[in-house]
Amino acid sequence: MSTPRNVGYLAMQTRHIDLWRKFNATVLGLPQTDNPDGGFGLQLDAARQRLMVSPGTRDDVQAVGLEFADDAALDAFAGRLRAACVAVENGSAELAAARGVRRLLTFQDPAGTQLEAFVDPAPAPHGFASQFFPNGFHADQSGFGHVVLAVPDLAAAEKFYCGLLGFAVTERLKVTLGPADVGGIFLHCNRRHHSLALFAVPTRKRLHHFMLQAHDIGDVGRAYERFKRHRVPFSLELGQHPAPDNTMSFYAATPSGFDIEIGAAGDEIEPVGWQERKLTQVSTWGHKPTLRAKLGLMPAMLANRLGLH
Repeated sequence: MSTPRNVGYLAMQTRHIDLWRKFNATVLGLPQTDNPDGGFGLQLDAARQRLMVSPGTRDDVQAVGLEFADDAALDAFAGRLRAACVAVENGSAELAAARGVRRLLTFQDPAGTQLEAFVDPAPAPHGFASQFFPNGFHADQSGFGHVVLAVPDLAAAEKFYCGLLGFAVTERLKVTLGPADVGGIFLHCNRRHHSLALFAVPTRKRLHHFMLQAHDIGDVGRAYERFKRHRVPFSLELGQHPAPDNTMSFYAATPSGFDIEIGAAGDEIEPVGWQERKLTQVSTWGHKPTLRAKLGLMPAMLANRLGLH
């Protein structure tokens, strides 16, 4: 079965494009390229852009890009979607240029999130260089990091992403955070522990958070101090996820309200023959939730009390 080789990019829409520019200038420090729509793209590796921020009427995910090996794999994937009665459209030349890819197809998941299957990301004119992250990021063939989506129906989302798109479950999450029960699945399509995760949490945003994986843990520590110095609100303090992930990271707010996770030292898995696991704790140490994170759980707490989960 033709499956995605990675999650290759994340496109976001925001009402606060100037705040995003300041956010990148002061705390992220990623190479930035202006795009024709008034937004900009951010470089993480040899590709021209892995993150795209566009001005719009909402603050949420605009599209998640799934990279395929070649045109034959992309065509086979499109045929499978159409056979399953999923509406697939050929992306325009203008959209492909905006995303920095040679060719793409567009379709939606059951929650209405736009997905874009593509081939051949455009190379950056220069190698990655950042004063804030001098050792760069773990990206390239494994994708840019990971994306976590909040979904209203976890079973339907799993059937779509695993049964149809070809992702596989790394771990199933079921934890109690205060009075709120949180469930989800972590999905892989290569050796990265998860390129995509789906959380069953009530929220007005589809994008829960996205993660950038730095090569060096020292860059994460310096980023943590930089975020604190610029008073970026944290959701989870510095901490480490349990094996087989083992990522050391922190979570903080973006100008759009959803979170960014900055981490390093994550382990890879062997996808061939992988047996999914159950996860009952999200951290082995740290990741202390802030008041912002606790307030973010209030919709889930209310849903539990009303029996709406």
